[in-house]
Amino acid sequence: MQKYNDNANKTGMKIIFMLAQMMVLAIVYIFVYTTFLAVGLAIEKQGASPVMYFPVFVALVTFPVLLYKYRQMFNKGQMLVAFTWMMGTASLTIVLLYVYIAQITG
Repeated sequence: MQKYNDNANKTGMKIIFMLAQMMVLAIVYIFVYTTFLAVGLAIEKQGASPVMYFPVFVALVTFPVLLYKYRQMFNKGQMLVAFTWMMGTASLTIVLLYVYIAQITG
């Protein structure tokens, strides 16, 4: 008979969380790339300033830092909180990038 081992569950959850983080990072970076293209088109067509790249660059740099902080939170045992913050931050980043694209192109 096999005894219950909580360490195996924790290891499995860490792997699942890491995979979820990689998927979320890829999805957010798809939106960041699209926003970079949209800003490039706005600069080309409307003669906008290259400073318009700055908010997109901030999203590009800060999102992986936030994911690292959420992984630390997950490893401390706050698994549900870390997952909720990760998904919430990803959703907010995507929505803000979409609003930014709508603002500069419209």
